[in-house]
Order: sequence, then C-alpha cells, then structure tokens
Amino acid sequence: MDDDSGNRKDQVLERLNKRNKDRQNYLDVKSEQRSKESVQNEGVDYFAQAFGQRAFDIEQRLKKLQSSSGDAPPTDLSQNFADITLQIQELQRYLTASTMFLSDFKIKSCQNILNTLTSTNEEVRQRLMPKKKFGFSGKKTAPKQKPAADIDSVDSKAPKSQQKLGSNFSWTVSNRKNEHIVLKSGQVNGQDITISNVSHCLLELQGHPGSVQVSKASNCTLLCGPIARSFFAENMDKCTIAIACQQLRLHSSQLTRIYLHVTCRAIVEDCQGIEIGEYNYDYPEIESDYLSSGLNKSQNNYTDVADFNWLSPDVPSPNWSLLKDYPDPNWNAFRRDFISNNNNNEHKEDHLGVKDPSII
Repeated sequence: MDDDSGNRKDQVLERLNKRNKDRQNYLDVKSEQRSKESVQNEGVDYFAQAFGQRAFDIEQRLKKLQSSSGDAPPTDLSQNFADITLQIQELQRYLTASTMFLSDFKIKSCQNILNTLTSTNEEVRQRLMPKKKFGFSGKKTAPKQKPAADIDSVDSKAPKSQQKLGSNFSWTVSNRKNEHIVLKSGQVNGQDITISNVSHCLLELQGHPGSVQVSKASNCTLLCGPIARSFFAENMDKCTIAIACQQLRLHSSQLTRIYLHVTCRAIVEDCQGIEIGEYNYDYPEIESDYLSSGLNKSQNNYTDVADFNWLSPDVPSPNWSLLKDYPDPNWNAFRRDFISNNNNNEHKEDHLGVKDPSII
C-alpha cells in the first residue's frame, strides 16, 4: 500500500511540475512576442515619422522652386531638379528596404506619395524647363536590318546630346513593333530606362540599369540584367519578362509571366492572370552586373507577392500564382526563332504569348 501511495504521489508531483513548466514556457513565449511587437511598433513609428518628414521636405522644395524660378538660371534649375530626383529615388529605396515590417496598406500609401512626388517633379520641370522630348519614335527609326543582322541597337544611333540627358530617364524606347531591340551594358548601366507603347517585340537590356519603367506593352518579351533599384510596369498584356531587381511593382496588367529575382516584397495591383517563376536570364557579364548593381544574388523573395486588391491573409490571391512544373525557358532558342521569324516576315502572335510552349 505504501508503495502504491508513493507512486501516486510521484505521479501527481510529476504532473504538477510538467504543468508548471508548460505554463512558464507559455509565459516566456508571450513575453518574447510582446517584446518583438514593441520593437516592430517602434520601427513602424520611426519609419512613418522619417518618411513623412522627407516627403514633406521634397514637396516644400518643389514649391519653393516654383515660386523663385524666375530668378534662377537654367543651370541652377537643372541641378535642383536632378537633386530632387535623387531625393525621391533615395526615399523610394528607404521604402523598399522597410517593406518587410510594413503592412500592405502602409506600403501602398507611401508608394502613392512617392508617385505623386515623381509626377509633380516631372510636371514642374516640364513647365519651368520646357524642351523637346527625346525618344525613339517608330516614325523616325532606321529601316529594318537585313536578314544577316540579328539585333537592332537602339543606342548607337542616338545623338550625342541625348546621351548626356539628366538622371531622370536617360534612355527611352517607344512606338516599336515586331523588332528585336538590344541595349548593351554601356547603354544601360546605372541609367533609368523607360519603355512605352511596344508590341510583339523582343527587348534585351544586357547590363545593370538603375531602374526600369514600362508602360503599354503587348505580346512582348523583356529580358533584363540586374536592376539596382526598382522595376515598375503598367498595362502589360500577354507579355513574358525576366527581371532581377530590389522591388517590383506591376499595375493594370494581365496574362503576363514573370521570371523574377526580387530582394524585397513584389507588389501587384489591378492585375489578373499573373504567373511568377524564378529568374533565369543569362548572358556572359551577368555575374559582374550583379556585383555592380549591388543586388543580393543569394536573396530572392519571388514567392512573396503583395496583391493590393486582395488583402485577405488566409486565402491566396486569385490574381497571381507561382509557376509549377514548368521547365526553364531556353532564351537562346527563343531569340533565334524570333529573329528568324521576323527576318522572314512570318511573325505569329502566339510566339510571344505567355502560354507559348516554345519558351517554356
């Protein structure tokens, strides 16, 4: 009887000790969570204050520039706008680096502020420093190459005055159709690249751009080396892109496949039918371009995408999905086929479509 009583007593003590340990573990976990939340809240509060102050300073500088523009020589105006553009880019990098602890709503709000500052800066610059806009118009391009040539070089035909434009969008490709357009490293390194109104084109940016912006592209393939900062695109339809960047923002686009390397959280808005896979573009200088761009090759968050039209944390967005069970594209074969088809005037729309089996 004494043995049974002793065993029961030991079992009771063991259960009590286990219960106390579980309770202490629970309290420790809760304490750690509260500590992390406190640190995160402090980070969010500091970001909100710092971002708001820097955005306010840029806005005030633009207002001051407008009020005193009559007394400033053109050289001073040009320098001021270059400095403001740099401030906006730095603020964009600050937001990009902070997205890991910010809510989707906060990211969107801050991005809207940045978009407004960028557009205001450009509007004020155009008003105070009006000049002819440079670009590569479809009406002014050189005749198509002979079948023996396999690329179109946009930059080599640009006037020297255009090669010395300011830091805001140094290179522009626009109004192109059924063309293979290649910009080499000397043409894109550190530059802000803009592409607009292109259709059924193959575009290759072989270098490390500062940023890339695309507006209105249909049935196109865009292959790009590591981008130092952001890739922004809108109104892309049935396109395929291979992009490496710090931040990706895609707006108002559909049926587009993205092979992506992104070090922060990618953002999509007003998009449908977006497919995302891992970045796989390759060319001889890509390793050195990664180093020059400052992009962390070992960090790729391509699976982490924020859809601003779908904020439910528990249900996946129906607007984008990860590519699964697809072989990597053979870009060399795709390039060869594209050039051959264009030289023979046998362009087919589905050759560049996201569902075309020849590129998957």
